[in-house]
Amino acid sequence: MTPGLRAYVLATVAPAAAMSALLLGLPPDRAVDPALAGSLVLLGALAANFPVMVSPRYKADAAPAIYLAIVLLFAPAPAVALIGLSRLLGDGALWLRRNPATGRRRRQPIDLIFNTSQLMVAAAAAALAYRALASHAGPDLYSALPSAIVAGAVLYAVNIGFVVVAVGLQTKRNPFEIWLEAAAADFRQTAALYVAGYLLAVLSSGRPWLALVMMVPVAAIQLALSRSVQLLEQTIAAVESMADMVDCRDPYTFEHSQRVATHAVRTARQMRLPDREVEVIRLAARVHDLGKIAVPDEVLHKEGRLSDTEFALMKKHPETGAEILAKFKQYRRGRELVLAHHERIDGLGYPRGLAGPAIALGARVIAVADSWDAMTSNRPYRAALAPEVALAELFRGRGIQWDPAVVDAFAHALPGAAPAVRQGRLAEIGQPLLRSLGAAVGALAGT
Repeated sequence: MTPGLRAYVLATVAPAAAMSALLLGLPPDRAVDPALAGSLVLLGALAANFPVMVSPRYKADAAPAIYLAIVLLFAPAPAVALIGLSRLLGDGALWLRRNPATGRRRRQPIDLIFNTSQLMVAAAAAALAYRALASHAGPDLYSALPSAIVAGAVLYAVNIGFVVVAVGLQTKRNPFEIWLEAAAADFRQTAALYVAGYLLAVLSSGRPWLALVMMVPVAAIQLALSRSVQLLEQTIAAVESMADMVDCRDPYTFEHSQRVATHAVRTARQMRLPDREVEVIRLAARVHDLGKIAVPDEVLHKEGRLSDTEFALMKKHPETGAEILAKFKQYRRGRELVLAHHERIDGLGYPRGLAGPAIALGARVIAVADSWDAMTSNRPYRAALAPEVALAELFRGRGIQWDPAVVDAFAHALPGAAPAVRQGRLAEIGQPLLRSLGAAVGALAGT
């Protein structure tokens, strides 16, 4: 955790305390039902213990439904206190639990402070908005539906606002972009949860036992989100297994796609691309050679230069891969990167002869990562090139075969790269050797 993020997290305690003190000065407008309050607090704590990873940096759970119900059922001061207590209990239970894969606690003390404090601020804002609007409505929750909608919107906006700013400080990215990624992943489920929260408040008012009954649809929404994420992961795993089988057909390319994905992700992060774009690039890079499943073994394993006919067969693999991926909605964007990963900046690539910015940025990233791994791996037609020679070749083709900005980002992100490597001066160092290799290395690197 960076110092700036730590300061921001700890700073959320001040507005939480201030809002709580302010609300204590307001006269209560309804009595607190201890049975209902206790039920909702425990249900919220339980829901917080079953988060679902909906994006690389964002988790969601069913607790927002409980929090909105609390805002609608109780006066502002007890509502804020109950939501804070519920989150504290939920994250406290997560702190006691350990991740079986890493052995680390699922929550740290600073997480408890931030999650509890920012939710108390969000609850206070939502409760005040609801109190101000509902005072002009009828005495029941049905007539206060517009006020409940506003309260839910405020609760969501303040809550997600705190979270995306924290993630932005950690990743040095635009918080609005982070919100767009999170909203694209779970906005419909979040909206459904707030609807369930409103119904929970309507039905359990004066009937605490109905709060338990209403947890059935809330749990169903959570389960649907979990199942959709699980289905997505299983589909991706199946497609990646097919791509790995293609790599396994040739001992020279074993785990090639995995390495290309690692290089591509590192380069994309160096370029500070949004997480969502980085994930699209990773998915495409993992399966970029899937189309080689249709290339005959005698062509794929040939030890020597391919004939024109054989090379024509090899050049079809981007289109074949894109056609296979078209059957999976998870690769709706990634299939274009697979189709274009052998295009060149100068327009001499294949299959469509695209040039410059007409080539998708992700495809340009994969092209550099693919060429690097091809050059630094043993192949039937040559031994692996030394890293400095391979990097010099990338710089030689910078602006001709490969995107200059991508080559620069790749060089800067290369693990263990010396300052000369990062500044691209190895392009000059490697020139004598590259003259002897000539254009053959550039032609073979992309096959």
